[in-house]
Amino acid sequence: MGEDMGRSVEKEADQEQLEATTRQVVARLVPGLGKVASRFVGDMVRGMLASDSVRLTRIAAGLAEPIALHATHKRISRNLAKRQTGLTVAANLLATGAELITPDALLVVDTFDLTKPYSRHMQYLGTAAGGSSALAPASGSEAPSPAGLPAYRVCEIFGWDSQAGPMPALAAPADAPAAEDPPPGVGPGNRLVVAPLAQALWSNRAPDYRGEAAEVLPLIDRVAEACGTRGVFALDAAHSEVLAALVGRPQARFLLRLPQEVELLRSGRLTSAGEIARSCRTPYGITVYKRQGDFDEGMFIHFGFAAVRHPGHPERPLWLIVVKGLTGGEDRWDPLLVLTNEPMRRSRKVLWRPVWSFLHYWDAVLTNQQIRRRFDLEDVRVLGYDSLRNIGTLMQAAAFVAAQWPGAPLAQSMSLQPRDGVPVEVRGAPA
Repeated sequence: MGEDMGRSVEKEADQEQLEATTRQVVARLVPGLGKVASRFVGDMVRGMLASDSVRLTRIAAGLAEPIALHATHKRISRNLAKRQTGLTVAANLLATGAELITPDALLVVDTFDLTKPYSRHMQYLGTAAGGSSALAPASGSEAPSPAGLPAYRVCEIFGWDSQAGPMPALAAPADAPAAEDPPPGVGPGNRLVVAPLAQALWSNRAPDYRGEAAEVLPLIDRVAEACGTRGVFALDAAHSEVLAALVGRPQARFLLRLPQEVELLRSGRLTSAGEIARSCRTPYGITVYKRQGDFDEGMFIHFGFAAVRHPGHPERPLWLIVVKGLTGGEDRWDPLLVLTNEPMRRSRKVLWRPVWSFLHYWDAVLTNQQIRRRFDLEDVRVLGYDSLRNIGTLMQAAAFVAAQWPGAPLAQSMSLQPRDGVPVEVRGAPA
């Protein structure tokens, strides 16, 4: 009896904190909107959090208004079609999220298919890029959808930082009891932060479609302008146009995984990244542990770098970081090639920072997927293109609240120590 009452009190306190966090976040999302639009934004965020869904009928039910359900549904559906509302919320969300970005936070760029295999009447419904898109993550993210499946494309950029902590205004109240052993993950109990920043949703059948790079690059530019020099963009297997454009943007710091066939200039000669890697010295080594189900795989990795240039921008110095020894499982990243404009030098400390940061890239993507999966974006059921884009923006707003409070489990695939009590298999040996 006493335990049940205690759990009830704890649940009520958590709900009050969630509602307080929601009010504070929504207040930062609505400047520039009128009274009706502001109420709509608040209702959508609260409804998504209450229903764990982006389906309008469930959002309406989650609001539990003292009127007929169809009346609530009709109201939010009508307001959802107003594109300017989504643009205003997107600008305010980016400004709010940018406050959390510290100098060395990752600005993770994740591009994926939003498949709708059973939809036929959604506006401008396009086709999945599948494995043919160079922007699709090669490993650790959602598996590429079969090419040609009815789908939209989405690009999300979010901040990933293990040293930030929640915004002071959104942290737990001072009188709240502190957890003795907070679980690892995203939330107020530790310093790990996932901060949704911006999203683009498009169809390759929309009349204004000009190619994937034309959708992704403006999003990167918006985030770079909001964050200034804070944060480092992290991308996996980028499109050649995105690669060339990033190199040409000196204000955008980046870590970019390259396929081996990409050509770079080394000592004035055009050479494939794979050939550069084969001749690159990798004098620094460390053992890392990758979680493989019931055991931890220990891998001795060794790393180094080579000074390179991009053929489209030979005036800009770049560095190709080469990591060898990441073998096993389905990943086969040997070697892992990461291009950066962050100055490198022959120092284990300097080089290890971007290596370890990029090894966490896939953990960041998977953690963000878990937050997004809570709302089941692929279950969205709206017909209009603007409504769909607004749903995506408002889902990011709800995800921002959820990441601040109560948080989300951390997807952790790489660590520097094996888990306690878990068998360890070690592969590789110091080179």
